[in-house]
Amino acid sequence: MPTHSIMPGRHQAHEGPGPVSRTGHVRTDEATARWTWAVPVTGGLVFGLYAVFLAHDNGFSELTGWMLGLVAAVVSMGLGYFLIHERNQMIAEVRAAAFGAFFGVCMGFLRSLVDASVLRSVGMGLIFGLCMGLVSYYVFYWHEH
Repeated sequence: MPTHSIMPGRHQAHEGPGPVSRTGHVRTDEATARWTWAVPVTGGLVFGLYAVFLAHDNGFSELTGWMLGLVAAVVSMGLGYFLIHERNQMIAEVRAAAFGAFFGVCMGFLRSLVDASVLRSVGMGLIFGLCMGLVSYYVFYWHEH
């Protein structure tokens, strides 16, 4: 005879919203610790080198292009590391907004290097940021629920 889902011993308590893991423990193994710094460093290097490429392609001098790329790489590495390191302290909505804003600012900055107007750069940054925020929220929501 089938039993109802609220019968004792048959029901698992639903965890509430938030950054609590579903397994009851947070992974702190070496692989997790390694990618929390490897992903921002790799992303920052790629971002910085692409900024150098765009700067050289659009009339910046050699030194100015490399300095711009270095600053862009260091800033994006630092912000990326902070976002990944503190992601478990944020609820899904705030985390998605943070990742969307970070991605939108990066894409708007790259767009500004190709001699686009400020309005067009801001518009592209907003579009990319909103898309990234929505996709991030979808992924975070389904991962937690």
